[in-house]
Amino acid sequence: MIRIGIPKALLYYQYYPMWKTFFEQLGAEVVVSSSTTREMFTSGCSRLISEICLPVKVFCGHALSLVNKCDYIFIPSIHSVEPKVYNCPKFIGLPDLIEASIPECPPLLAPEIDVNKGKRALYQAIYKLGRPFTWNPLKIKEASEAALQAHQTYQAQMQCAKLTSPQAIEEVLSKSSKEAKNNGFDSTIKVALIGHPYLLHDEYINHRLAFQLQKMGVKTLFPEMVEDDELCASLRELVDRLYWTCEREIIGAGGYYLRDNVDAIVSVVTFGCGPDSLMIELLQRQAHQLNKPFLNLVLDEHTAEVGLLTRLEAFVDMTRRGKKKSSKPTHTYCPRKDEEQHRIGTLGIPNFGNISAALKSTAEMLNVSLVVPPITKRTLSLGTKHSPEFVCLPFKMILGTFIESLEQGADTLLMVTSFNACRMGYYAKVQERILKDLGYNFQMPKIKSSEKGLIGVLKAIKRFSNDSSWSTVISAYRLGTTKIKALDDVERGVQKVRAVELEKGAANRIFKQAIEAIGEAKKVSHLKEIVREYLKRLNQIPRDLKMMPLRVGIIGELYVVMEPFTNMNLEVELGKLGVEVRRTRSTFFSEWAKFGALNVLNEEKKYLRKFAEPYLKHDVGGHGLESVGEKVRRTGEYDGMVHLAPFTCMPEAIAQNIMMTTKENIPVLTILCDEQITKTGLQTRLEAFVDLLERKRRTGNNRQRVIS
Repeated sequence: MIRIGIPKALLYYQYYPMWKTFFEQLGAEVVVSSSTTREMFTSGCSRLISEICLPVKVFCGHALSLVNKCDYIFIPSIHSVEPKVYNCPKFIGLPDLIEASIPECPPLLAPEIDVNKGKRALYQAIYKLGRPFTWNPLKIKEASEAALQAHQTYQAQMQCAKLTSPQAIEEVLSKSSKEAKNNGFDSTIKVALIGHPYLLHDEYINHRLAFQLQKMGVKTLFPEMVEDDELCASLRELVDRLYWTCEREIIGAGGYYLRDNVDAIVSVVTFGCGPDSLMIELLQRQAHQLNKPFLNLVLDEHTAEVGLLTRLEAFVDMTRRGKKKSSKPTHTYCPRKDEEQHRIGTLGIPNFGNISAALKSTAEMLNVSLVVPPITKRTLSLGTKHSPEFVCLPFKMILGTFIESLEQGADTLLMVTSFNACRMGYYAKVQERILKDLGYNFQMPKIKSSEKGLIGVLKAIKRFSNDSSWSTVISAYRLGTTKIKALDDVERGVQKVRAVELEKGAANRIFKQAIEAIGEAKKVSHLKEIVREYLKRLNQIPRDLKMMPLRVGIIGELYVVMEPFTNMNLEVELGKLGVEVRRTRSTFFSEWAKFGALNVLNEEKKYLRKFAEPYLKHDVGGHGLESVGEKVRRTGEYDGMVHLAPFTCMPEAIAQNIMMTTKENIPVLTILCDEQITKTGLQTRLEAFVDLLERKRRTGNNRQRVIS
């Protein structure tokens, strides 16, 4: 009999009855890892980089405990279970992460679940999953139907009988029916625990949180006890549409319990969790408006039970005292759907790279005044002050830019949203709420998902153009995209000169002059002359003709790669050290702005996927796949790679972990960007990295190095 190992972590608490039923219907034996132990935890942490979140480290420990106990380990890659609703990138790349980190692991059963690819792809994934057990498609179909029935029964047990996930798993699999157990001793207050099931029900991770509350006389309620219609109603009140799969258990359940159903809320998150860093912010602000006590517990490897218990005792005591006082909730903010867009006076947009030079005169053609404040220390300070604690650096920088734009008179803000597993798709929701709570009055129209391709982009520009004619819109688009290409053409020239120029800084001075000239140009016809002139000036810079500069590729998250302030002018510093820098194609604005850009970049991604697939088979969102693909692709062409990532960036954390295990002989330096990074520290690391590359070139050392 084939034995299938299932780690008792992450999505186990949401889908185990379904998975167990499916495999047992096909005649397999299911082997589940034991509850989390210190040994599991330690072994999991030893296999993954520190930037990977705690639950994934615990999962890795569970997978390790199943080695030599089963024939296969079941680790699905669950990308999306609803159209355009995404899972955490770490769930998407989980099979690749485990395969790379545990080479002794048994073969994986890793179906890719993504409803965005259509029903046919979903059915094929299910049939492929059943093939090791039977080639009879009818048996696989019967097993999948039985699994779905078990899942529906499991959910009904939790919602109707008000059982927790572990209780419901026991009841469903034993096929019995019992009442929910009293989980409070002489309960005087009710507290809702909000978080992912793998945090709320793993007693090792949360230090027996529910039990500790029950000992204090608290009745605890959980997200899985809320019925679907109530979850949907709460979601409509707080967010306009779903983006994360886990929004129901966080935003939906949290919003439901905030509506006078409990005395207080305790949210449980792990440090560095991308979705939670934004969703919990919305819940906290809602709780503040409703005068509802809210405690956010952030767990990591260093969380001590004593400290957690002290915080809980103080919070419960405060909640009991507050329950005796009556207070009226303040007005509840609700996002309005399809808000009427008013005429734009001054438009504020995020600033990074050289975008302001390309778009200011374009906006003037559309009768819009554009505000793009330069990014400074004050921008970062403002963004950090008002942002969630462990959200990524791009969010903080953009929020700071928006605040400065509003201070300078902007009445409209524009934030482009993404539609993949990166949390950028959630930026606008949280940023708008933060700015409204700060008292700013503005409108924030959204770029629609249908506004893609040339026609879609032109329609979007028309909506933001204060009723400009179509001829003006097309002319403005042409001028803007031509400027973007001109800027990138000159920048590519500068990248080649920096490393070999005799007078360091000469190329940068010319580049600054070129940016100013391109920004002031009013006609497309003038731009070609400007580019030709400045490329000529770059070619006239005296160079060290005997020098053979090192070639280093820059990979990573788009914002920190393209914005010099966030990476401390990395490219300039490398140029001073005699390094010629090359960037990936998608980190140039002109690649996004050219005709058919979406198709061009999709083809580029498909091309890079071929290089990444031996190590990373799934698109984990953001630029994670491109980072791995570029590293593999450029081996032998570049001397080294610098991997830039915002601290807590989910796709890049996966890429960093995967790149450590590839066999390609190319050193990689990973630099995590946050508000704590300093220029001196960065320069020291770059000097050491360049010295390593020079020694490698001299000695022909073929040993791969990955530096974090």
